[in-house]
Order: sequence, then structure tokens, then C-alpha cells
Amino acid sequence: MTEAESHIIKEVKNVFDKMSRYSEEAQLDSFLSCYDNSPTFLHFSGDGKMRNFEELKKVCTEYYTALKQQRLATITEKFNVIDTNLVIAGWTGNIVAEFKNGDTMIMNNYSVTNVFKKINGKWKTIHSHESSLPPEIIKKT
Repeated sequence: MTEAESHIIKEVKNVFDKMSRYSEEAQLDSFLSCYDNSPTFLHFSGDGKMRNFEELKKVCTEYYTALKQQRLATITEKFNVIDTNLVIAGWTGNIVAEFKNGDTMIMNNYSVTNVFKKINGKWKTIHSHESSLPPEIIKKT
């Protein structure tokens, strides 16, 4: 790996880590600011649906409104530099989501692939794909 690639990975990992923190803390606006709000943006959710930015925003709003907090535990992550303005990031981890109604959702081996592009000097996700095993739901008793 070149020094330039190491620097690029460091920049993208910083954004990726912020996205994880925003997700854990249910900071919707900060989380969504890491995505490219453009007509070419594509997101494939764990439910198998393809969404544009506005549709992603709607589903994230519903989720984060119900969410109290969640914890993300990284199993593995990888960053591949395609060129100086394009990076593919892969992440697999476990997520434990606690909702305001007292329910808990456990998502093991949750995987995300994000394609980051440097736009106006900032790294933004231009394409995202999530996949997971069916979650375990623990209802509040």
C-alpha cells in the first residue's frame, strides 16, 4: 500500500467511524449528511429494497425516531482505494438496537458496503448496500 493510499484510507475511515457513532447515538441529520443527496445515489437496504436518497431518509427517520440507542461491534472492515477520489468500504459487525418501547433487536453478521466519492473536498457515500441475517427481536415483557 502506498503512502497516498494510506492517507486516503485514513480520511475515509474517519468518515466511516463518524457514521457509526452517529448511528449508535441516533443522530439522524449527522448520519444522513455522510450520504450524497443526488439523483444518482443508490441504497440497498437489509430488507432487499432499493432506495434513492429521499427514500433512505424516510426509512432512517422512522428507525431513528423509534430508536433509543444501538451498539455496533465491528467484526471486520476493509477499505479498497480505487483511485484518489473513490474508495470501497466493507464492514461486518453485530448490532444491538434498543428501542424507546423497550424492545431490543439483535442483528448478527450485519454487513455494509459503501462506495465513497470525494465531492467538493468531502468524502460522501454515493452507493450503499446492507445485508443481514434475520434479526432476533426481544419483546419487552
